[in-house]
Amino acid sequence: MFGLILFFQDRPKIEIRILIDRPPNTLSASQNPDGMARKILPLLIEGHYQLSQSSTLEDFYLIPGRSDEPKLHFMVARDDLARGILFEEGKVDVLFDTLSLSKTNWFKEQDRSVLESEGFHLSYLGFNLKDPILGNSAVREAISLALPIDAWVKYKYFGWVSRSPDAPPLPDLARARRLLDSAGYPAPSQGPRFHLSYLTTPVREGNELALLTREALKQIDIAVDVIPLETSLFFSRLKKGDFELFGARIMRTSNEESIAEYLKSSGLKNYFSYLNGALDNELQKNPELPWNQAKKYVLQDRPFIPLFVWKHGLLLSSRVKFRGSGAFQSDDSFRFLTELQLK
Repeated sequence: MFGLILFFQDRPKIEIRILIDRPPNTLSASQNPDGMARKILPLLIEGHYQLSQSSTLEDFYLIPGRSDEPKLHFMVARDDLARGILFEEGKVDVLFDTLSLSKTNWFKEQDRSVLESEGFHLSYLGFNLKDPILGNSAVREAISLALPIDAWVKYKYFGWVSRSPDAPPLPDLARARRLLDSAGYPAPSQGPRFHLSYLTTPVREGNELALLTREALKQIDIAVDVIPLETSLFFSRLKKGDFELFGARIMRTSNEESIAEYLKSSGLKNYFSYLNGALDNELQKNPELPWNQAKKYVLQDRPFIPLFVWKHGLLLSSRVKFRGSGAFQSDDSFRFLTELQLK
């Protein structure tokens, strides 16, 4: 920690310091950019800034076209606690979607500059449709009817998420139990109806969703075994189909963005083994088919359950502000940085 804090000291005053939780895999639009790169690349592609030649992906500057504008200095701190400390000590100016909800909420309660805007990242509970239990649509419906999504939003996520418009209705445990009974899984006199494994990563919000799901399904006599895995192993097992339940997010920049890779039978992120011939035909004709047109299939077949949509959270230091009376609006990229200035 000591070395990390030294790393952030004694920076020039004509820069805005942005702290990110991981380096981008590239800063070239032609090299298959990852999620972090796609957040940063618009600043370069749209001509606002140029990348400093001395930059690395762990510590880099974006140089503005005008000499009187501040440079943007991107730095990486992978640890959530370290990011909170560095911000609290005034060593960085901008945290954008890189701090845990609990710490973000703590800064908000301290009357620090914490701004929010609507986002489009969709949390969902995913099923392995090849599993003999979860391949039964009645079981998937029963699980959807056991999830107290409104209570999760209010009490566990500090209001930083909102119920997805496509989330299942309010819990109906009696109906969920009847569905399980009719599917051939009656409640025994002792013990659960069956066990399900739930894969998650150690990331706090993902792990908490797994624990919340476990408690919810206990109410309808389903036992859930939570298995936290390192991120690369987590996705490796998803790709192999070595799971039953899992929680994840669909990263979108708008409601119109296609999520075909999650839904078509050959999609790279179709971890569910989902196959719907009619939907495949539509996606063949229109690969950019947006969620609002594709969801009619998903909500009927339930390869996954939409839960809630994440808001964007922005923390600003006392050194920076939006120009004029500008408000914080985000499209999931760092474009908003062009509207910041030093006080």
